[in-house]
Amino acid sequence: MEWQTALTRVYDTRLALISPPRTGSTAVARLLWQHPRVTHHCHEPFEACYWDDQGPESVEGVLREPMVVASGERVALDGVEPGSGLLMKEMSFQLGEAQFTQLVGLATAPPVFVICDPRLSTTSRLRIVRELNGATTFPPFESGWRSLREQLELCRARKTPYVLVDSDDMRADPAGVTAALMAALGLPPVDGLENWSPRPGLRLVSPQVGALMGDARTADDPFYRKVLGSSGIQPRSEISWEREEAAIAAAGLAGDVAKWRRWYEEMRTDPALITGRHTERENNAHAG
Repeated sequence: MEWQTALTRVYDTRLALISPPRTGSTAVARLLWQHPRVTHHCHEPFEACYWDDQGPESVEGVLREPMVVASGERVALDGVEPGSGLLMKEMSFQLGEAQFTQLVGLATAPPVFVICDPRLSTTSRLRIVRELNGATTFPPFESGWRSLREQLELCRARKTPYVLVDSDDMRADPAGVTAALMAALGLPPVDGLENWSPRPGLRLVSPQVGALMGDARTADDPFYRKVLGSSGIQPRSEISWEREEAAIAAAGLAGDVAKWRRWYEEMRTDPALITGRHTERENNAHAG
């Protein structure tokens, strides 16, 4: 496609970041924005395809109007300076196999998959969907864990290198995991990437997609409110696993989460998992 050719011509660095929802991937994206090689961002270019049955033209529209990381403004691809760098962030469940192949094919580095304990990603999503529309649960497929597992299997079958980042490892050792991630992506080391200035007014979802997602997502998107108001990678607060598991059970997701946890623990043993100076999790991360 002509626009894909233009995209690869303009950006020397092209990164793909994929994750289940609520695993800390936007914090990893913010960290990557700090690197001087990453100048532009495209947020979930396949989102409208999943939620509104939009076609490839929707993907093209998002990738043709990237957000300038420094200013937050959106610009036409034709106006992007050659030699720039692009981060493409996507949710795993919003990608079919062909779409996943397309996204990874655009990248110049191994795709980055972000994970965390599925109990935490589940209860976080439950809080968000309750705020957005009063829902008490969500379809298990939209947890993103099944899609992520299938995408990792695709990478292995195709011998496509990839990187796994557990956001709780990054919380426990921000500098060490960040340094290891930069090395895995072939990016020059830069100190302090794990710290940034709050940007609460930033709108990550493109205007055309935001119009499809409703006023709540446009005015003050609860999916990104906390991370955009943050000032860097922070330690996780103390967790009450009893409370988290009660919320999961009340949503009818206990059996699903047990399965996702097994997959997650398998991912924790993957040689592609990034580790820093400390390979042990915080004391409460595997409790419960």
